[in-house]
Amino acid sequence: MFRPVEMIWVDLLVDRSSVTAALDILGRLQVIELRQYDRPQTPFEVASESGLLERLVTVGQNLERIAQWLPKADMTLIDMERRNQSTELVLPELEQRCHDWLQQAKPIINQLRKAGTRLEELEVLVVCLESLPPQEFDIALLAHDPSRAFPPFVALGTADDVDVLDARHGQIIGRAYPVKHGDDEEPGKERVLVVGVTDADALGELERRFHSRGMRFVSVPAGLKASSAEALEQARGLLTEQATIHDKLVAELEELNRRTGMAGDLWLLNRHRWVNETLADSLTGKRFVWLGGWVPETRYDEMVASLQSDNVPFLINRETAQQHGQPPVQLDNPRWIQRFETFVRGFGVPAANEVDPSPLLAIITPLMFGYMFGDVGHGAVLIVIGYFARRWVPVLELLIAGGISSVAFGFLYGSLFANEHILPALWLRPIEEPLWVLGIPIVFGFIAIFASMLLYALQALWRGRLRRWWAVEAPIVIMYLALPLGWFSITAALLVVFASLVWLFTAIGMRGYHKQGFAGVLPAVFKELAELLEIVFQLLINTLSFVRLGAFALAHAGLSVAVIALAEMPGSMLGKIVVFIIGNAIVIALEGLVVSIQTTRLVMFEFFRRFLVGEGRPFRPLTLPNDTRFA
Repeated sequence: MFRPVEMIWVDLLVDRSSVTAALDILGRLQVIELRQYDRPQTPFEVASESGLLERLVTVGQNLERIAQWLPKADMTLIDMERRNQSTELVLPELEQRCHDWLQQAKPIINQLRKAGTRLEELEVLVVCLESLPPQEFDIALLAHDPSRAFPPFVALGTADDVDVLDARHGQIIGRAYPVKHGDDEEPGKERVLVVGVTDADALGELERRFHSRGMRFVSVPAGLKASSAEALEQARGLLTEQATIHDKLVAELEELNRRTGMAGDLWLLNRHRWVNETLADSLTGKRFVWLGGWVPETRYDEMVASLQSDNVPFLINRETAQQHGQPPVQLDNPRWIQRFETFVRGFGVPAANEVDPSPLLAIITPLMFGYMFGDVGHGAVLIVIGYFARRWVPVLELLIAGGISSVAFGFLYGSLFANEHILPALWLRPIEEPLWVLGIPIVFGFIAIFASMLLYALQALWRGRLRRWWAVEAPIVIMYLALPLGWFSITAALLVVFASLVWLFTAIGMRGYHKQGFAGVLPAVFKELAELLEIVFQLLINTLSFVRLGAFALAHAGLSVAVIALAEMPGSMLGKIVVFIIGNAIVIALEGLVVSIQTTRLVMFEFFRRFLVGEGRPFRPLTLPNDTRFA
């Protein structure tokens, strides 16, 4: 778990007729990161550009113009044999089927567009007629008539848009009526119906200005009854009739899609576009396709077995990573630890020879969070929030572990929704024992920093630099261990520090001697002395920085006391309950955010800085398309 998965380079030679099936398997397994080939020599003659991808893109572009009318791609409409056929075999038939569908669908779609526009116009007209006072207008006079010198107009907008009716834009006589709607509009944003008369020459400019403000002109059909009540009934009838026409056209298009199997063809088109986009950087010959990329060593056998089980003809070769540049990195953790990789990725992906601290973070971060935010009720709320919010914001799944820790520390502190008079404290109450609450985090910080030093030693072993670690880093680790030893015996601690200094400066002096003779000893020692002082100072500051765990635990306890005190002030029981709920909500929101920030800070700046560099490149495996290209 602590070391990223080792990557191997794989060359995969696949028969061209089976490359679609091979890519489908590799994409489904997400097991290989394909890389561009730049080798000067190839095992076969590379085929000339066939133009398959361009042809597929052209078909897709023709369909994208009417994307809203396309059915959802459906894999189940394509049989297995046709799914695995090569693009060369599938494309001619696919082009013809899509062309035939377009020829049949375009007339229906054109009618649907007109029917949809007319349906929308009638819906707006009904809204407007519902808002006009009875007998206010002769509705028939509002119908569009290009022969009139002063034509009437009807527009729908908001109260703020009425100021558009200005004499500078033409001779206008108009009146605004409120549109019947909900009561939740902002002031000035209430919808209004504007009815007016203007100069025919100014109508175009007026309409342009209306549209620029988000208003829309309403089309009043000829033949409506004079009174608004009769016209409204007539318009509702037209709306029902138009909705029926629209629904029939939709059903007709759906029947065409079903009859022609267009949903399956869309899936096939998307799949072959993906295949050919994936193959764009590969070596493709008349008979074979040569794929190359990085595969996790732990999944190599799984990949080979899957290709064999699907009867894909292939040849495979493994090579060392050094010939192909820096390999990507894939962290190897169980599901419950993977969410804690968020901290690591936020700092930088570990390289192949760096430690992945995620397993330790799965223990350290909940402990720090719960120590600062110990409350049974608050922790339970965080668990619920994390459980439901993770679907939309995956990182909030961390609140589940943090909430569990908060519940545990809540029992230790005897705190339930800020109240310390319901549960007994199984350990202590922070307000009553502030020195203990501030002191224990220092011990925790010492252990965390010491663990980071050991992780650095493990990295030195992986990198083949263990000898240097023993010479330079090990004495510093021993000196750091002298801190707790000084609690029991100052003399023993000083002896350990002295021995460590002798050890360190002897090793540094010998290195200087081997490089420059006696002249290099003193410069090397003095340089190391300056660096040592800086390192010791940083270690002390980093260790003391963990006191903030206790400080925020006391702050949380203090806020809890304040909430309970405020909840006792109202005279009525309802008032007490309201203040209690609001107070706890504020504590959860405010303290939860602050504690999360502090936990992240301690991990990033105090724990990671001793060993993690983050020079790795994340593993980006080939994945299947999601079939939403035309969605």
